[in-house]
Amino acid sequence: MSPFARNPLNKKDAKRVCDSLQTSLVLLLDLSLVAKQAHWNVFGPEFLSLHVKLDDVVATARSGSDTVAERMAQLGCSPDGRAETIGKTSALEVYPEGFQQVDKTLQLICDALHATSRGLRDAIREVGDIDPLTEDQLIAIGQEIEEHLWMLQAMEAKQAASAKPAETISATPASGKSSTSASKNSRQRATAK
Repeated sequence: MSPFARNPLNKKDAKRVCDSLQTSLVLLLDLSLVAKQAHWNVFGPEFLSLHVKLDDVVATARSGSDTVAERMAQLGCSPDGRAETIGKTSALEVYPEGFQQVDKTLQLICDALHATSRGLRDAIREVGDIDPLTEDQLIAIGQEIEEHLWMLQAMEAKQAASAKPAETISATPASGKSSTSASKNSRQRATAK
């Protein structure tokens, strides 16, 4: 397993940690590919802000995958980021080919970020008692992934809200009664005179 004479973990623990890191590596590499595919193929209203945000997701996923792969190497494990490995083992859904509207892109990317977050949280639980250094690295990566998820879900909610017919909201007059009950009381007073 390890070409190094001195490993910070025993063989059994190193294998468990590296298995979790390999799963995380595949998720992050696939997320970077999915987000870049989305970046190139998104179109529609508010295209530009999502187009730019997707590059932020790509940068986070690439940086996180590098951190994970280097941690694996530090523990004497060979990271496997080959296209074939990603294609066979990633838990992310395959991104559809062709152009995608903004709302569909948001849904697909939020789903991919959510799946990545779940995978990272599983890895954090797995390695936490064995290797707190790896746990800290995964937590830091997970925080960035979940921040992107939060921001993109806010955009997704805005898209959904703009697709619904606008509701009319009336202000409450100073009397503290709603405008509906205030106008009803005005009519009652007018008919009583």
